[in-house]
Amino acid sequence: MSRSLRIVRRSPRTRAVVLVLHGGQARSDEPTTWRQLSVWRSRWLAGSLARAGRRDGVSVAFLRYAVRGWNDGAPVADARWALDELRQTWPGVPIGVVGYSMGGRVALRLVGEPDVAAMATVSAWVEAADLPLMEPTADLPVLLLHGADDQVTTPCGSLLTATRLREAGALARADVEQPDTHAMVRRARTWHRLVAEHLLAHLLPDEVTVSRPPSAPR
Repeated sequence: MSRSLRIVRRSPRTRAVVLVLHGGQARSDEPTTWRQLSVWRSRWLAGSLARAGRRDGVSVAFLRYAVRGWNDGAPVADARWALDELRQTWPGVPIGVVGYSMGGRVALRLVGEPDVAAMATVSAWVEAADLPLMEPTADLPVLLLHGADDQVTTPCGSLLTATRLREAGALARADVEQPDTHAMVRRARTWHRLVAEHLLAHLLPDEVTVSRPPSAPR
C-alpha cells in the first residue's frame, strides 16, 4: 500500500493548512490502515482541528504513511512528500504540523522545512539521537504536550526536546504536568484545544477564533 494524503477539510478560502502525522511502531513493514489505533487517534485530532479552524480559513490534511514502522526514519520521506503536495496546492500559505507519538518524531525532523510556521507534538516519541538532528527555523513556535502518566513514551523526551529547540533558536515550550496516558484520551478536549489555540495563534495571528473541539466518543 502506498502513502496517501487525505484532505480532512478544504476551506474555500485557505489562509493556512495543518498537516497531521499519525503514530506507528519502531519497526514494521505492515501497511498502515485506518483501523490502527494510532491512526484513529490522530484522525480524531485532525477532525477536531478542522472544526476549530473552520471559521478562519484553515484546511487540514492527514498523511497516512506507506508502512507502519519508523524503520530508520522512513516516514520522514513520506512527510516531506506531503509538505511538497501542500505547497503545490496552496503556494505561499503557512503550514502547521502536528504529530502524535511516532508522528511527533517525524514532525520534529521537519522543524527547518520551508513554510512550516508552527508545530505541535502530542505524546512524542523522541530518542536522544534525534536531538542533534533538530535544526529549527529561527523563532519557530513549537508546543510539546505529554501526559504525565504516559508509559509508552516518556515526558522527559518532550522536555529535552523543548530545551534543545530553544537552544537552537525556536520558541518551544512543553506541557507535561497533566495526568493522562499515551493515548491522551482522559483530557482529550483539553489537548485538542491547546493544539488548536497554539497553531491558529501562530498561523493566523490576526483575529483568530478557536471553535470548541468535539467531545470524546463514549
